[in-house]
Amino acid sequence: MNHLNNLTDNVVPVLPAILYLPENTGNESLNGTDLNFTAHEFVCVLESQSEDYLSTCVFQTCVYVTYGVIFVIALLGNGLVCFVVQSSPRMKTVTNFFIMNLAVGDILMTLFCVPFSFVSMLILRYWPFGGLMCKLVNYSQAVSVLVSAYTLLAISVDRYFVITRPLKPRMGKTVAKLVMCSVWCGALATAAPILIVSQLEKPSLWHQVCELDVCSEKWAYPDQSEQYTYALLIFQFALPLAALVCSYGRIAYVVWGVRPPGEAESVRDMRIQHSKRKMVKMMITVVVVFTVCWLPLNIFILLWTAHEDDEEWGRWPGMPYVWFISHCLAMSHSCYNPIIYCYMNVRYRSGFVQVLGKLLRLNNNSAGSRSCHRSSVCERIPLSDLMDTNRYSTQRSLSRCKRKITRDGLSSSELNRKCTSCTSLRQSSSTMSRPPAPARAVSVRSHFD
Repeated sequence: MNHLNNLTDNVVPVLPAILYLPENTGNESLNGTDLNFTAHEFVCVLESQSEDYLSTCVFQTCVYVTYGVIFVIALLGNGLVCFVVQSSPRMKTVTNFFIMNLAVGDILMTLFCVPFSFVSMLILRYWPFGGLMCKLVNYSQAVSVLVSAYTLLAISVDRYFVITRPLKPRMGKTVAKLVMCSVWCGALATAAPILIVSQLEKPSLWHQVCELDVCSEKWAYPDQSEQYTYALLIFQFALPLAALVCSYGRIAYVVWGVRPPGEAESVRDMRIQHSKRKMVKMMITVVVVFTVCWLPLNIFILLWTAHEDDEEWGRWPGMPYVWFISHCLAMSHSCYNPIIYCYMNVRYRSGFVQVLGKLLRLNNNSAGSRSCHRSSVCERIPLSDLMDTNRYSTQRSLSRCKRKITRDGLSSSELNRKCTSCTSLRQSSSTMSRPPAPARAVSVRSHFD
């Protein structure tokens, strides 16, 4: 999260004693070499070539690979979610609007938090993008994280009312859009102080000597920074987590304890057992993933705020690695949301297949795949619906019957007798009564499919 930019000066490792050369050393040959450096240039070159664990090839490779994978998966997954919802009219429901809003927040978090954070904190260890970008990026980071958190809260509240009060009218699309506007306005307002206090500074001697800046927050009073940090922890983590636990806990109680009326006992038992397993799995996954991804970073922020004045704490060599692991976990949450909320949903999966089919031109596949698709569609249609009794269908069936019997070498009389019985059987089957439609009742399963 962007509120950690204040630790950049302490993340930079302790530099060698050459840092403390006086600034007026002047241009001199150093140890008989041909290089003619000023003290400033020598210090910066020496630091860039120094051997520390953050500069090792192994760690740099881990950083690039980890953040690169998060960046690609998050953009592709959340981008597909937005495309599927916008391209299909039947997907434009209230719940899907919230899920698309969550995907937009995760995309912004991926674009602003992932590249800028790891480049400035772990690769360069200074801010190379200028003062204006310092304010905009810090502010956008906070807004995107808060939008995702507030949207999770809105989804949990919406599902709570849908499941616990199924007979009452659901939230309309207009109200849902107002809720999403409130989510964005709340995120913009909550992050507004960061836009004001973010600025460039040179916190350490190394930054001053090398004339490199760090993007951090400069508060008028230290107490304000501490209070704002705790407020962000509440709004970004504690409040959404409490809403998830309370709402999904209540939903689980209703699902396990309340029997939806209107279904036969055998059908009801099968469907409810399936619904219970599906919902409990999804709810546990949502709570566990949110906690595992964001808890380490928030604990790190709490400890950092409590020991902000402790220089030994800030100079601990393992601090950058702790931040790297906790930050990666938090950023990876944007990769899991499409899987949890979308890939577990049948309609989203079919939408993803259609999108991939268009991209890979699978719609021009062989006739075998199309016939396979037709058979899969027809499997759920009653036999009486497939038996057409019109004249064209009957004559075509009779012709197929004659061709087959002719190949068997039967006489004309036997051929007419068998084909007549074949046609009669097909016509009689079409007049049979259709099987009754399955009993449908108010079921929580429909809200998750």
